[in-house]
Amino acid sequence: MMFSRSLVATAMVAFALLVSSCSDVPIAPPSANLPARFAGAPPKPQLHVSPIKAEWWSGFADKELAVLIATGKSQNPRLRQASAKVEQARAEVGIASSSLFPSFSAGVGSSRGDKYGFGTTHSNKYSTVSGDWTVDLFGAKHAQERAAEAKLAAAISDQTQAENELLASIASTYVDVRYYQRRIQISKDTVANRQRSLAFVRDSQAAGNSSDLQIVQGEQLVAKAAASIPNLEVQLESSIDELASLTGQSVADLKITLRKGKAQPIPRYKIGIGIPADVIRNRPDIQTAESNFAAAAENVGVAQAAFYPSLDLSGYLTPTQVIDSGHVNVWLIAANFTAPIFDAGKNKANLADAKAKLEEARAAWSSAVLSAIAEIEKSLAAYNKDDQNVAAQQKLVSTSRRMIELGQTSFKLGAGPIFNVLDSQRDYLEAQESLTEAVRSQAEHYISLCKAAPAAK
Repeated sequence: MMFSRSLVATAMVAFALLVSSCSDVPIAPPSANLPARFAGAPPKPQLHVSPIKAEWWSGFADKELAVLIATGKSQNPRLRQASAKVEQARAEVGIASSSLFPSFSAGVGSSRGDKYGFGTTHSNKYSTVSGDWTVDLFGAKHAQERAAEAKLAAAISDQTQAENELLASIASTYVDVRYYQRRIQISKDTVANRQRSLAFVRDSQAAGNSSDLQIVQGEQLVAKAAASIPNLEVQLESSIDELASLTGQSVADLKITLRKGKAQPIPRYKIGIGIPADVIRNRPDIQTAESNFAAAAENVGVAQAAFYPSLDLSGYLTPTQVIDSGHVNVWLIAANFTAPIFDAGKNKANLADAKAKLEEARAAWSSAVLSAIAEIEKSLAAYNKDDQNVAAQQKLVSTSRRMIELGQTSFKLGAGPIFNVLDSQRDYLEAQESLTEAVRSQAEHYISLCKAAPAAK
C-alpha cells in the first residue's frame, strides 16, 4: 500500500514536469515603423562629427560642471530612491523564484507530563521534518518569475532614466547660472558706459551742444540698465538654489563655488545621430516600456493558468522518543489535486483584465516610441541651427560695438548728435543680450539632444 501511494505521487510529479510550460502565451511583441533617418539629420555622413558620448557633459570642457555632475550622481536623493526600487524588484525576483521549489522546515522539542491523567509521568523528545511543494503544473509560477524579472529590468531602466534626467537638469541649471551671471555683468558694464556717455552730454551742455532733453534721455538709459540688474540677480539666486537641490549641496557652499563668473558653457565638438532603430533602442524609457510589456504578457499566462488544476504535495515525519516506553514515528505523505469548478467568473475577469493591461502596455510602448522620435527630431533641428545663430549674433555684437565707437568719435568732433551714441548703446546692449541667449540656447539644445539620444550603456 505504501508502495502504491508513492507510485501515484511520483507519476503526478512527472506529469507536472511535462506540462509545466503550458502557460507560455505566444504574444506578438510591439513593433513600429521607424524612419531610415531622423528628420534634420544630414543625408550623408559629415566630417568632424562625433557620436554622443556616455559622459556627454565632457563636451563642455568645464571642470566645475564635471564636479557638479559627479556630486549629483552620488548625493541626489532621487537616485537613491531609484536604486532602492531596483533592490525591491530584485527581491521580488527572488521571491518568485523560490516558489518554484519545495519548502522544508525542521524542529526539535521535548515534553514532560501526564498526558492522560493516569498519574503516570512521561518524558518525550521529538523532532519534526515537514515539506510542501505546489507543483507548477501549467507554468503559472514560471510566468510569475519571468514577470518579476521583466519588472526588475524596468526598474533598472527607470534608474537609468532618472540619472539621465538628473544629469541633464544639473547641466541645464548650470548653463542658466552662467547665463544670468553674464547678463548681470553686461548690465553693469552698460550702466558704466552709459554713465560715461551721460558725462559727455553734460560736458557738451556747458558748451551749448546738448539740451536738457538729451540729458534726461541719457539718465533714463542709465536707470533702465540699472533697473534690470535686481531681477537678473533674483533669477541667478533661484538657479543656484535649484542647482543646490539637484546636487544635494548647501546653497551657501555652492555660492562660494560659483561666485566667480565664468564664460558661458559652449559645446566643444559637433555631435551626430545614428540610425533611428539603434538610437531608440538605447533610450531607457523605451527599455522600460518593453519590459513593462513583457511583464504584462507573462501576467496573461498567469491568468490563463488559473483555469487549470493545481497539485500540492506535502508531508511530514515526526520521530518521537518516549522515555521508558519506546520509540514512535508519526508520518504523512499527501497529494492534493484541485481544479476550479465555479468561481462566479473571477478567473475570466482576471484574464480579461490581464489582456487589457497587455494592450495598454503595447499602446504605452508605441506612444513612447513616437514621443522619442519627436523629441529627438525637435532637439536635432534646433541644435543644427545653433552655430549659424551664434555666428550671426556675434557679428551683430561686433557691428554694434563699432557703431558706438564711430558715434562717440563723431560726437566728440561735433559732427554728429548725441542721439546716435545713445541709440548705438541701446542697440549694442540688445545685441549682447541676444548673443548670450543664443549661446545659452546652443548649450540647452546640446543637452536636450544628448538626453534624447543617449549613448548605449
